[in-house]
Amino acid sequence: MATDSDAASPGHSTESIVTACGYLSEQAALEREAAEVLSGKFDECTFDKGYVNQPLYACLTCTQPPAKYQTSASEAEPPSDPAGMCYSCSIECHAGHNVIELFTKRNFCCDCGTQRLLPRPQPGSGNSRCCQLKKLRTALAETENTKNKYNHNFWGFYCRCDKFYDASVEPGVMIQCFVCNDWFHNDCIGKLPKEDDYTDYICRECIAKYPVLRFINSDKAIYGKVIAGKVAELERSSATDTAALPGNSGDSDEPARKKARSEMCRRRRDTEADAGKPFDMFMADGWKEHICTCIECMHEIERDGLVFLLKEEEVVEPEEDDTRTESLYESALRQLQTMDRTRAVDAAAAYHSLSTRLKEYLRPFAVSGAVVTGQDIRAFFDNQKI
Repeated sequence: MATDSDAASPGHSTESIVTACGYLSEQAALEREAAEVLSGKFDECTFDKGYVNQPLYACLTCTQPPAKYQTSASEAEPPSDPAGMCYSCSIECHAGHNVIELFTKRNFCCDCGTQRLLPRPQPGSGNSRCCQLKKLRTALAETENTKNKYNHNFWGFYCRCDKFYDASVEPGVMIQCFVCNDWFHNDCIGKLPKEDDYTDYICRECIAKYPVLRFINSDKAIYGKVIAGKVAELERSSATDTAALPGNSGDSDEPARKKARSEMCRRRRDTEADAGKPFDMFMADGWKEHICTCIECMHEIERDGLVFLLKEEEVVEPEEDDTRTESLYESALRQLQTMDRTRAVDAAAAYHSLSTRLKEYLRPFAVSGAVVTGQDIRAFFDNQKI
């Protein structure tokens, strides 16, 4: 087998040769990178948890975007509905697919295996077009998660500029709207406060859509006045008498609709000069305690699906996998120790037999200094199947 000091064999340039030491080093680096990126366990789908806040992913292999969001002229299949899936399904059911990360979304149930997202099996995998993790998975094909909400993020597009997000070439910073969970380029937003001055951003589209946000009376707010499409001026709220409303603390376990409601509406009002004009809001920690909970505002909050503003939100994250720091070799040894003695002995014997045959097969290459090609390795394993 070639070593780091071996010269190139005839017909092979030095640049095209990968030594055994180099290959093992590359594999170790890939294992470390995978452990950092995919640090959680992926053996359980979140479907049975229902509609939860969770990191989401979309598969552009199993779904087809409409013409507006197609990034390749070769996409000839008819467009499909957008769909999202949990962390585990993105790995277990869509390995080798074009999967994009959507980051955390609110109140979402995994679509994998439902009528919106039937995974396409990889050639030779033997997998059927259904989720590999869900219980009663074959019965899900006609199921639809009717409470899920979708937007252009599920095709990989973000911001009001509606551009495809590619982390490898994205020059700026992206900021997530607390309400709609869309992400916006800092350049598209405009002028920003200092990072220490706010914890949450609320986009102008959500503010225009929900009056209960537009007229919140909070000294935790910084208003970003929009001029020519971008925030040009920042103005701190001059709100007074903004003590937290009774029953409006985010750490209460009591259902939001049962919390005490203030009798008097505490909304602020636009000045005549600002009436109807767009603005963004940058909110400091504690701003949600100032949301008005009078009867009228509570009706709006419940009608518009904004009850999450009045309670502490939990995100369902994948359970940390402590074994991800192990190498494949270490992981195999640990698995071997969990087997009963008979199976462990059989596995060790099979491994030793394969290792011996492979060494004998490679010995002539090592003696002659010939390069071992991919075709040579495939030929060895093909012979093992006979």
